[in-house]
Amino acid sequence: MPGGNLGRYVAAMDLRTFARGWIACLIGCLPLLILLLVPQLMRSRAGSEQLLMVGTSLLLVLLTSAFLLAPLMTAWFAPVRGAWEPRTALRATAATWRQRRGTAATALIAGVAIYAGGQAVGYWVGSVVPYVSDNPAHATDPSVPAWTIHYPAYVLQAAVLYLTTTLAVAVYGWRMRTLALQRATAPVGLPAA
Repeated sequence: MPGGNLGRYVAAMDLRTFARGWIACLIGCLPLLILLLVPQLMRSRAGSEQLLMVGTSLLLVLLTSAFLLAPLMTAWFAPVRGAWEPRTALRATAATWRQRRGTAATALIAGVAIYAGGQAVGYWVGSVVPYVSDNPAHATDPSVPAWTIHYPAYVLQAAVLYLTTTLAVAVYGWRMRTLALQRATAPVGLPAA
């Protein structure tokens, strides 16, 4: 196989591996999707401030868990026998963090940056397709909610946020997989590239 074809083959393998990891993250992060689909927990205009605090706390826990478990999720759908399997992925990630802290931190920063970009895209979607409007009935009856939530538009924004969040988690998991495999295949006594 000429070098050019081999390069394309490796790139295609990496893209397929990444796609499988993203699918694993889409499945593994379903609790996050469920949370995002409940406007009373995610938007102050849809519920109370107390519910918003509960939703924000749950979001923080689920996001942190998603990034911590990203290596495990990628190992479900893109295992490598002996080096990257569901039973070894978290240990391999911990070893990578110990041995290549700067590179591992860069992978995490990339994931967080994609997450932040996804928040900006979600905000843009919410401004193009507003999910909330004033409720005119509230002016005459204060017992009626002040805001009307347009659930289809809300679901669209939640879906965009979910897709970009799982993309961020998948990028981190994929990069940690790559670093762990480099470490596992490096010649003994030599640092991984």
